[in-house]
Amino acid sequence: MINAGDAKQTMMPIGRKFKGLFVTLLLFSVIYVSSMVATSKQAYANNCHISDCALAKEYVKESHNDLIEHTIKEFDSDLQEFQNWLLKELFRGEVVPATAAMVTQMSAVAMQYTQIIGTFIDAQTQLDTQRILRKLQYEAHRDYVPSETFCYFGTNVKSMAATENKGRYNALALSRISLDRQMGTIGTAGGSDLSGDYKSRWDQFVRTYCDPLDNNFQDLTIGESSPLGVPHERRTGLMLACEHNGVAGSISYGAEDKNRYNRDINYTRLIEKPRTLDVDFTDDSLDSTISSAQSSSAGSINQLGDEEDVIALSKNLYGHKVLSRRLTRATLKRDDAKRLYLTLRSIAAKRNVAQASYNAIVALKSAGTTHESTGSVAKADSSGGTNVTLDNHQTRRYMAAIIDQLLPANPGSSAANIFGLIGYSPSYFSQLEILAKRIYQDPGFYANLYDTPANVKRKKVAMKAIELMVDRAIYESQIRREMGISVLLASKLRAAHRTTNRDLALATGQDH
Repeated sequence: MINAGDAKQTMMPIGRKFKGLFVTLLLFSVIYVSSMVATSKQAYANNCHISDCALAKEYVKESHNDLIEHTIKEFDSDLQEFQNWLLKELFRGEVVPATAAMVTQMSAVAMQYTQIIGTFIDAQTQLDTQRILRKLQYEAHRDYVPSETFCYFGTNVKSMAATENKGRYNALALSRISLDRQMGTIGTAGGSDLSGDYKSRWDQFVRTYCDPLDNNFQDLTIGESSPLGVPHERRTGLMLACEHNGVAGSISYGAEDKNRYNRDINYTRLIEKPRTLDVDFTDDSLDSTISSAQSSSAGSINQLGDEEDVIALSKNLYGHKVLSRRLTRATLKRDDAKRLYLTLRSIAAKRNVAQASYNAIVALKSAGTTHESTGSVAKADSSGGTNVTLDNHQTRRYMAAIIDQLLPANPGSSAANIFGLIGYSPSYFSQLEILAKRIYQDPGFYANLYDTPANVKRKKVAMKAIELMVDRAIYESQIRREMGISVLLASKLRAAHRTTNRDLALATGQDH
């Protein structure tokens, strides 16, 4: 708001400008009149007396000064009146109220504009907030919905920890069996005498692993269909050795199950080829049964376990001849006998180190957990005549689904073939092979990588975890290898060590 004092101060320069202009015009007029008077005076002077001229000149000068002073006073008076009118009537009476009303109106409009702009800002903020919330909601729905292929990892690793622990237990059991056999623990076949170990193994060979066609089997009698018709002295092969009761002419000879021929010496067929061995030392049975619980049409499968074959093969590979049992209390009192017994224990330790790799391989391929054995989905067994009931939530079903996508779609590609490959209770080796190798042989896996960034990252982490499992298994294998090489090197240097030690003792005159 502008007050009267401010208005007066504002108008005073304007008044001064008008006053100066007016004075200038007045001076021009006076000069003009003076010039005219002077001209007249000059003309009059030429015709008048000198004293009269002086008086006239003085009169004109005084009149001129009076006229200027009077003009200035009149101008100041008029200017003052004009200033009073301009300030009091025009400015205070008209301009100030109009300006105040205009300011009030502009303030009101400005406040209205501010409210409108604030409403726009609020609307923009609200829309931006809703957009961000919608975006976050969409990203949450997109990122927190795992893909089906990612579930391959999650569903197939459920039993790996339990399977690995079970395999480690089987390795410890095999180590304990081997050590008890070498040390003659009571209850073992050769606990009291070496001949007991040989006898039990021979009986096992005759009834379980003997193949009569080995050792260049020939039927020298032409035309006879049965090898039993060949005279004893003309028979070849292992028929006589494989007779169960040892009497010539017996019709009971060789392995009772032809599928187990030479499994006690065939490492490739027994250990290397299968992905899963039916080995479980946590129970007291050599057989395993896969039962059907909720289906009356589906029977159960009774599978002969591989424990006996694995132990028999280990006896042929490691410590074929067990340590001596000819130790008595009186004998062990001698110093040389004590040294001999410590040497025998050293041999047993080295054999145990050598067999550790074998036990670890069997542990990796031993059958996994067999929980959740109920369900309603029937699967044919290897013979084709019996069905197996598998639960819908078993890990082996998901692994079988992965293998089913890799096998060609033909009548021979049945569930029996799949479970014959990975096992009804897949081992740690079988599960790790599927997750670290087989799953990447499916082209659909790479096509499914066209997925959300979050799911791709999840798959990357899962793949890294599987890679770490494989690296861990390789690391443990390298540790066993280094241990085996160190023991082998120590055994190779044993003769040189003894010779050097003996020579040093003789050189110093000591008793070696």
